[in-house]
Amino acid sequence: MIKKIKRLAIIPARSGSKRILNKNIKNFIDRPIINFSIDNAIKSKLFKKIHISTDSIKFKKYIEKKNKIKIDFLRPKKISNDNTPLIDVVGFVKKAFKERNFFFDEIWLIYACSPLTRFQDLILASKKYQLTDKKFPLISIRRFDAPIEWSLKKKRNIYIPNFKDKLKLDSKKIMPCYYESASFIIFDDKILKKKNRFEKFYGYELPRERSIDIDNISDWNIAEHLYKFNKKGL
Repeated sequence: MIKKIKRLAIIPARSGSKRILNKNIKNFIDRPIINFSIDNAIKSKLFKKIHISTDSIKFKKYIEKKNKIKIDFLRPKKISNDNTPLIDVVGFVKKAFKERNFFFDEIWLIYACSPLTRFQDLILASKKYQLTDKKFPLISIRRFDAPIEWSLKKKRNIYIPNFKDKLKLDSKKIMPCYYESASFIIFDDKILKKKNRFEKFYGYELPRERSIDIDNISDWNIAEHLYKFNKKGL
């Protein structure tokens, strides 16, 4: 008999965003942006528990009202600042549920501002993770649009190559590079017990039209255009 995996989805939604005010609950197209992540988690049918990690009572009430979801506890202010690593948030939530006698085999971090992700991505990423030995987390990734070997750095008003000997390389001869797309991360519970900072990952690649890390208002506007573009293609 195949053991059913118990999964916890953590969606971080702290208050106090500076570049986009109330970013995690701001309306994206027609509803709060966090609703897209919550809906994906629900539609995937992967999770035993979905927890919104927020430090704000205002956010808690608003999210519960908009999604008919219960938030069991708030995040402490001491791990709700700009410099708090999300792995610390994951550790806190895991411990808090353990104290309530809830235990999970996998813990997922699903970013609040990833409206371009589809619930099918979560399902496919889960299947991919089951094929690994689970020694490392699986992260959503996106390929760099251009080879990093062609990158330039700015010194005063002059731009100079980071890799002078590779600037003229043919792109077809360059190995592609990737970066985290800030959509989701999957952790096996056992590797979280080690309390380590991870340097190796498995990856689930998202196409550029469904992957953007929303950090400022320009990113937000681009994401809205991409969302509308993707909807037309469905």
